[in-house]
Amino acid sequence: MSKHWASAAAAVVVIMALAGCSPDDGDAAEVPVDAPDPVVTASAEPTAAPLTFTMPATCAELVPTARIARFEGQGLVLLGGPGGRYGTDYLGEPSPEERLGGITCIWGHADSEVSSITISAAPLAPSSRPGIVEGFVADGLNEGELDDASTFGMQGDTELIPAVYNVLRNESWISVISTVGGPAFYDEAVLVADEVATTVYE
Repeated sequence: MSKHWASAAAAVVVIMALAGCSPDDGDAAEVPVDAPDPVVTASAEPTAAPLTFTMPATCAELVPTARIARFEGQGLVLLGGPGGRYGTDYLGEPSPEERLGGITCIWGHADSEVSSITISAAPLAPSSRPGIVEGFVADGLNEGELDDASTFGMQGDTELIPAVYNVLRNESWISVISTVGGPAFYDEAVLVADEVATTVYE
């Protein structure tokens, strides 16, 4: 080999060494480079539309069908309220809820016509709320809170004091009064109020 080619070969070896490869390596291996972690963008959760209060016109629209069937199974009939035996005349004068444009529905025993449970609903204006709450406080009702409402209730007893449960939302008032009080009847009043809320809010 001539000195010229020897020098040229040596130069190639030096260049390849500087490039990080040797003349016997063939194609140069690529050095892996850590890629940045992919950015995960959370998809926005759909926002549920707020429920709207609709004032029912009849007791059949106020109370779920299943609950009415249960009343009938207990021997109760609709005595007062729209569609009831005596309509709005059962109480003799409008209930507080009726005065606000609502309805009051009264179920009782057909033979004695004594009320067993009274269920009411009414639209609630901001101007009406303070007076209603003041009346609850004067009656000694216990205040509580739900996610979207204030509650005012009284457990009562099985002898004299009824079980009372009121639910005030921004635009509605739902009330349930069980003529017989006590823990079991109070719990039922709370359940009935929850059921009514499912029919008046859509």
